[in-house]
Amino acid sequence: MSLLALLLLAQATAAPAPMPGEKTEPVCVRQGDLPPAFAKWNQPPSKDAKEITIGAPFVAHAVDPSVMKWATATPSTRPGKSAIAYFAIPRTGTYKVALGSGAWVDVVSQGRALASTAHGHGPACTGIRKIVDFNLAKGLYALQLAGIAGDSVKVMIVPA
Repeated sequence: MSLLALLLLAQATAAPAPMPGEKTEPVCVRQGDLPPAFAKWNQPPSKDAKEITIGAPFVAHAVDPSVMKWATATPSTRPGKSAIAYFAIPRTGTYKVALGSGAWVDVVSQGRALASTAHGHGPACTGIRKIVDFNLAKGLYALQLAGIAGDSVKVMIVPA
């Protein structure tokens, strides 16, 4: 085989280079290192849980937005399914809401969606896709999710 043929073959089988500005996804060969606050992320969530327990994984089951009882006065218009779950905050502080798949996140108190203080992606290869921070006082809240592509989304809320 000629040198030219070998070079053409090598070029044809090489992985395409990312476009300028395009972010590539990591290839995970082992489970990523979870931040200490999310050490229980990979534990199986309780199948019978009706509300979120701080520090434990929870599965929020998604429904058609038209049949969901929203915690806010105005329902979401985001495409996809929606879910709602309730939780209690034991002491005032910053809390991190982690999701295993994409969704819009609202923490609701007294019918009003609260402003987040930070948001970003979870660490690579951990199964945490998104983390959103909220400053929360002691009390009861609703976690309202919209734009869910699947039938459920894994959730975990931890103190920062």
